[in-house]
Amino acid sequence: METVGVGMIGAGSMGMVIAEKLAELNPRIKINSIYDPDQRSIDNALNILPPPVTVHDDYKSILNSPHTDWVMISSWNCYHKEQVIASFEAGKNVFCQKPLAVNLEECKEIYESHKKHNSLFNIGFTLRYSPHYRKIKELIDDGAIGYIVSMEFNETLDFNHGGYIMGDWRRLQKYAGTHLLEKCCHDIDLANWIINSRAKRAASFGGLNFFIPENEHHIDRIGKDQNGKPAYSTWFGLINENPFTSEKDIVDNQIAILEYENGVRASFHTNCNAGIPERRMYILGSEGAIRADVLTGIIELKRIGFDTKIIDKSTGASGGHGDGDDVLARELADSMINNSVPAVGIEAGLLSSVTSFAIDEAMNTGTVIDIEKYWSHIFDD
Repeated sequence: METVGVGMIGAGSMGMVIAEKLAELNPRIKINSIYDPDQRSIDNALNILPPPVTVHDDYKSILNSPHTDWVMISSWNCYHKEQVIASFEAGKNVFCQKPLAVNLEECKEIYESHKKHNSLFNIGFTLRYSPHYRKIKELIDDGAIGYIVSMEFNETLDFNHGGYIMGDWRRLQKYAGTHLLEKCCHDIDLANWIINSRAKRAASFGGLNFFIPENEHHIDRIGKDQNGKPAYSTWFGLINENPFTSEKDIVDNQIAILEYENGVRASFHTNCNAGIPERRMYILGSEGAIRADVLTGIIELKRIGFDTKIIDKSTGASGGHGDGDDVLARELADSMINNSVPAVGIEAGLLSSVTSFAIDEAMNTGTVIDIEKYWSHIFDD
């Protein structure tokens, strides 16, 4: 049977999670080439992927290969625009980890290139594939709580997760974009999808208030874990700076208020040093409410009324990605084998990124941002 050749541009941990699952799902999918500037990532990938796998010293040689049908891009965010567009121009289908790109113009260029070329595109919004969030979306669409009036949602991180971000390459906007874009674009995407509208106005406040040099003493205050790793440093990446003293230009806490074109209003909160981590949603509708947290897997629904009770709608999916990685890999494999259109594509990546840019502009300027200027620039210019 005809095989599908897959080339990997970037072989970091998030890319390898999906690549390993793909390699196990269908023998027709052959991950046959990789490029990564870090030898540690190359060595790890070669230990995981079934041979033969060719290591390239330039990502363009992967695109020039007639044996490459799909490209999986898991590079640093600042390289997404160049690599995605080059893949489209080479006639390849693309899976790209989030976010789409690091600024508005790069997103627009990717969007225009995608319209020009007949390529399939899938963005790695893993949470969209989670049975947890798909259940919430199903309940909303079925009218279980009437129409949405307002909602609040958050992503508050375990302190070691926050320390990892503040010591990794993601701490610098030149590589990753803002914290909201890099880490929370998943959450913005979920809100856009569940509300089923585009954001119209945004306000935001945030700052770097905890991961600063004078708070370094918290490492000693908490001590080491059972494996002897110091607090705030139990996650290890390619770069491991001290999270309190490292050079950085991202925030460690931020709140945002959004108003959508369909009238729904939403608030979002992120913090990188949480005693009780959450990825929670509280959705208030005209006839009821949904309260859910993917970390615990709980989904609760209660209709408005005198004698109504809270109903457990949990799916059993829980954890940081809500078991979405397995579903994503299965559906990506289907796209690769059958050329089916991905469930989460270019528009989802674009809407999430643009909403994030507007929120960050609101934070940086201290003003309420009319997001229509972004949409008109993307879609009307």
